[in-house]
Amino acid sequence: TTAAALEHFTINFTITNLPYSSELESPDSAKFNATRRATATLLNHLLKESSIGPVFQGCETKAFRYGLGFH
Repeated sequence: TTAAALEHFTINFTITNLPYSSELESPDSAKFNATRRATATLLNHLLKESSIGPVFQGCETKAFRYGLGFH
């Protein structure tokens, strides 16, 4: 048998109870890393319980940015 190819996809969402700060721009900051770990834990749990769960490999945070909510 051959291994299935991984497919990457992007999820964009708004965290409404997290005020933005400039610390979230720096991947070296404690706030960025704490927020990255927390969102990864929550998203991994959510997606593992979804229809893609059996093949889901995990998520990675690329960046946080200031947003004004839904457009």
